[in-house]
Amino acid sequence: MPAPIYAKAIFFDAVGTLFRVRGGVGQIYWEIAKPYGVKASPEAIERAFQEVFPEAPPLAFSRLKAGLLRRSEKEWWRGVVHEVFRRVGMIRQFDDYFEEVFRAFAGIRGWELYPETRETLQRLRKAGFILGIISNFDSRILTVCTDLEIFEYLDSIQISSREGAAKPDPQIFRKALRHHGLLPREAVHIGDSLEDDVRGAGEAGLTPIYLNRDPDSNKPEGVFSIRHLTEILLSVKPL
Repeated sequence: MPAPIYAKAIFFDAVGTLFRVRGGVGQIYWEIAKPYGVKASPEAIERAFQEVFPEAPPLAFSRLKAGLLRRSEKEWWRGVVHEVFRRVGMIRQFDDYFEEVFRAFAGIRGWELYPETRETLQRLRKAGFILGIISNFDSRILTVCTDLEIFEYLDSIQISSREGAAKPDPQIFRKALRHHGLLPREAVHIGDSLEDDVRGAGEAGLTPIYLNRDPDSNKPEGVFSIRHLTEILLSVKPL
């Protein structure tokens, strides 16, 4: 076992790290779209989403008041969902459909915790760590974390839409550090993306940990990797 990492704070990515889409994006989009006459399969919708999402501009706005921020976030997502259905076949009453989809991903209809998430956060909190999320997400993350019953374990949530910077931009990591008065070497960031989480956190001076849940993939060379969130309990010790 490698030597432990010492830190005051542990920051987490959200989607793919603490929680995941319940059943897959394509499945949820399709289920909600059935009354609207969808003809594409869940698999086709999923493929289109996986193509469209990386092509979208960063979900990052700066200095917007709360109401305008939420409207901007919603318009950003409307553009993504509209492009998905433009590629697979547009549905009737798209605006009504989008309202349903947007609400679905504001709570437990759209999301579920990984089985070990809550216990891991509980134990890390008991050990005395500062815990936070750094995510390319929007304001709905507050209700998502509340519905998934993990909000109480978090000291901070930095989201790209509000901070004006999206991972892998180091600025969003630096804002999380400033929020807690931490030096980069005092914090760890854990996530499932080599680009957004590992490179971004590393460039900001945090210690990155790559969460790779795929047992068949190779661990990238030179990157501290874990397969399961509970490994943090052995890998990271309080500073």
